[in-house]
Amino acid sequence: MKTTFQWLVHFFLICSLLFFFSLPDAARGGQSPSVAESDQAPNFTMEDLNGNNVMMSDYKGRTVLLLFMTTWIHDCWKMIPHMKEIYSLYNSKGLVLFNVDIMESKKKAERFANEYSVPYPTLLDKDGEVSRVFGVMSVPLVVLINSEGRIICWNCSSLDRLLERQFGMKEK
Repeated sequence: MKTTFQWLVHFFLICSLLFFFSLPDAARGGQSPSVAESDQAPNFTMEDLNGNNVMMSDYKGRTVLLLFMTTWIHDCWKMIPHMKEIYSLYNSKGLVLFNVDIMESKKKAERFANEYSVPYPTLLDKDGEVSRVFGVMSVPLVVLINSEGRIICWNCSSLDRLLERQFGMKEK
């Protein structure tokens, strides 16, 4: 019994390491951010869960919030209630909010969006390229882009205050 348990533990650790090293360098923390605050946000095209292509350039003139995430990281789940609150407060004011699901199947991303009743679109970063370009080293990671297409917050810690300023309103 003990050897079976040890074998399972070793098997799990080996699989975990193989998965970790199959991630792009940015997702493992192997490089510094490719973008910084005040940089022009890189353009991208990603597919949403409905199969539509979404381009960052289509949102010029709007404030965009990107939540880079995966379904298997618990901290990503914990972000959803706050993101839903932000969405309900600022969507009518022009905020565009996207979950950017990194390197997972459409089926997993759909299941997650349905389970957590995510009201805003999920984009599929199928090969991790967009995450790499944005310098995502760990998830969840939030990037706020202003209406001029400039990054005003990368890995935001004061997101609520920034949004309040962007939209000229007090937090509730």
